[in-house]
Amino acid sequence: MRSAESEDIMKNMDETHKLNLNLIQQAVCGNEKAAETILHIYDQYINHLVTYEVTDTNGKVIQIVDEDMKIQIQMKLIEAIQTKWRNLIV
Repeated sequence: MRSAESEDIMKNMDETHKLNLNLIQQAVCGNEKAAETILHIYDQYINHLVTYEVTDTNGKVIQIVDEDMKIQIQMKLIEAIQTKWRNLIV
């Protein structure tokens, strides 16, 4: 049910309403602040995708964010904005 949980996170994100065409256009044109804002909007969702659980020696379950995977997803998102959205907007 991980995909259902992911959808719930996106529905409940308070900042989702801030993602709009103007912000995407600014990111496509190279505005770093706009790109950072988009990454911030998707941060909770990306963290959910790259979090996994491990059990330590005491039997305690720990959630760990795979930072390398997170960076890869963030880079793919920025790449998609720069390529795919550029073709749609410009």
